[in-house]
Amino acid sequence: MADWRGRGGGRLPGQPTITDRSSWVGAGKGRDSSQPSIETEGGAGKGGGRAGSQPTIADSGSWAGRGGGRAGSQPSIADGSQLGTRSEASTMPANGEASPYVADPEGNYIFALEIDGCEVAHFMECSGLKSTTEVYELQEGGMNHRVHKLPGQSRWDNIQLRFGVSNDITLMEWRSEILEDSFDSGCRRNGSIILKNNEMEVVRRYNFEAAWPVAWEGPAFAASGSEIAIEMLELAHHGIYVS
Repeated sequence: MADWRGRGGGRLPGQPTITDRSSWVGAGKGRDSSQPSIETEGGAGKGGGRAGSQPTIADSGSWAGRGGGRAGSQPSIADGSQLGTRSEASTMPANGEASPYVADPEGNYIFALEIDGCEVAHFMECSGLKSTTEVYELQEGGMNHRVHKLPGQSRWDNIQLRFGVSNDITLMEWRSEILEDSFDSGCRRNGSIILKNNEMEVVRRYNFEAAWPVAWEGPAFAASGSEIAIEMLELAHHGIYVS
């Protein structure tokens, strides 16, 4: 039984002896001295922070994100108080200088008609704000590379207004003065096409002078339709200036 293998009798003398468990690798006894040791502080992972060979993350005070604001290398957004006002947009900057304020364009859907200082209608369409000048071409002998173009007579298109029918007949009465052959200096009137923004503030006025109604057109009726009844008034005038 002394030389028998197994049954708790131990190993035969010819087999190697197992070293002391105090330096044994595995079985929860740590690493052998021939293996590298892992630093207990500053190691990568396990909540110990980053190792010294890894890059260090900058302080959150200059870090981009995580609510820490913008990093110093990123552009800063200018304060709104540094921008100009709408009135400054009309001032042309000097050569080579940028304008401090670029005005946003307005919509073309809120406008009104004013006659002799009284606003008489909010209409749906307006056209004819246009002027043209006739061009005379002059050919000069011995100058074959171009033709002289000289300005001739200028003219303004008639203004056409389309507006919804209401119980106000002010514009119809104005047209009736022409139909009754009462055309005189009192029939000509000054007025304005007023463009407004969403806050109903005046953005621009297209002022016309000595206007009189040359045409009127009533609405087209249809029992099957649901559109707004539209009237048209056409005005001749002596010119437009913008304010």
